[in-house]
Amino acid sequence: MLKFLKKAYPFNNDLKHNAKVVFFISVIIGGFLFFFEPFNFNEFSNRERVIISSVISLITFAVLSFNMMVIPSFIKSFMDTQKWNIFKEILWNIWLLITVSFGYYIYFRFNPIFEIAPNDALKIILISILAISILVILNQNRLMKLNVNLALALNQRLSSKLNTGHNKIFFESEYKKDSISLTIDSIRVIKSAGNYIEIYFFEKGEISKHFVRNTLVYAEKLLENYNFIFRCHRTYLVNTNFIKEAEGTPQGVKLQVQDLDFLVPVSRNYLIKLQEII
Repeated sequence: MLKFLKKAYPFNNDLKHNAKVVFFISVIIGGFLFFFEPFNFNEFSNRERVIISSVISLITFAVLSFNMMVIPSFIKSFMDTQKWNIFKEILWNIWLLITVSFGYYIYFRFNPIFEIAPNDALKIILISILAISILVILNQNRLMKLNVNLALALNQRLSSKLNTGHNKIFFESEYKKDSISLTIDSIRVIKSAGNYIEIYFFEKGEISKHFVRNTLVYAEKLLENYNFIFRCHRTYLVNTNFIKEAEGTPQGVKLQVQDLDFLVPVSRNYLIKLQEII
């Protein structure tokens, strides 16, 4: 049980969203009182019912706004979103329930047109539970929508990556017979070699090398839409999807690339950018 209560739980600290939710809940509660008459509202005139419902809406709005948009700034350590868990979420909702109930009670207790009976206190608590329940449901729907959108975005990126991995890239050589077409996911490394570029690629279960009479600048431009193909050195482009390990050597950082039997150097001025990509 204790392990369950300590599980991480997302905390909603979106002020703009919370303001909309608080307003929506306040209107719902006011409308509920006016139309369902839980406190013998049928004994009051329409004008009195409108006033009472409006005041309850204002109390709901004021109490929830204070709790959700003011209190977090005073108890930042407790409200730390990185440390929020199920236990804290339960305590937080109990606190909201108590403060909203107290706000309603004060109004009904000191309003001379009401006579508070024991069963009315229960009604106050039930109305408060309704308000907090709506809040919880809206927050859950928000989190669900947010997570669904994140999942869709990730799936689109994964799908895009898979699709681009099978795209054919045509490397044109000044000697037409040396031109070659390769899938992007077969390429491991492209190395500058004088007037040529050496393309190391994996095909039919083994690594192969092909010379194309062209420049590394040409290859970099050709592959600019594939951000995982990275220029790590003045003479090397590397497919970061196939980096197995980085090694620190006296000469600098070098990369082990899948299927290759040599290390690929990384210039110091490319290190930070490489870290961001990986």
